[in-house]
Amino acid sequence: MNEYGVAWNASRQRVSDLAIGTPLTELERIAPLTPEWRVRDIVAHLVGVAQDVSTGNFPQDFDAWTSDQVERLRTIDAHALVGQWQQFALGEMLSESLAIALFDQATHEADIFHALGVPVELDPATLALLSKFTLGRFGATENDLHVTLTLDGQEFATGTGQHQVTLSATAFEWFRASSGRRSVRQIEAMEWRSEVDVIEILFRSGFFTPSTHDVVELTR
Repeated sequence: MNEYGVAWNASRQRVSDLAIGTPLTELERIAPLTPEWRVRDIVAHLVGVAQDVSTGNFPQDFDAWTSDQVERLRTIDAHALVGQWQQFALGEMLSESLAIALFDQATHEADIFHALGVPVELDPATLALLSKFTLGRFGATENDLHVTLTLDGQEFATGTGQHQVTLSATAFEWFRASSGRRSVRQIEAMEWRSEVDVIEILFRSGFFTPSTHDVVELTR
């Protein structure tokens, strides 16, 4: 199994351990960073992704795809869902071309830990893979950018354009900012040197939007 699969399996195990160790009533609470979902709905989404990708059911409409996952698993309690999750070997299918599955998994892992008030701990190898994937958020070619991110002392770069964008940050803070888990104020306060409007570029598609409030997460 390659590094993407190893990272996905490790994330699944962390979420599974936390969910099983948490009373079902606590898993019914709303997750602040995905306010349309309860914690158990996030678990249902993650299990549904494993089911769907493993059986070749890829999204045509992402919102409808994820909504269907939550709805079809609604009658199964979260502890039982975790048991089902182990049946789908999505980690064995992952590679760089499906890095979005790791990004989604790790994003919601952190959302769950935040919702339950538990410090999240993503290992350096996983954060490095996520940092590499999130370079795509800049659309370097179409935006004529040369982007350099220095994250936990490791450099990630993309594009050869004329407009320079640099950032120095922790890999975790950048990972969470890139998926809108930080406010505009927090993102703008990061150590950027940029010739372009970073906020406009990162969130132009509307797929992610910045948090409406500052977010502080517990980390180990």
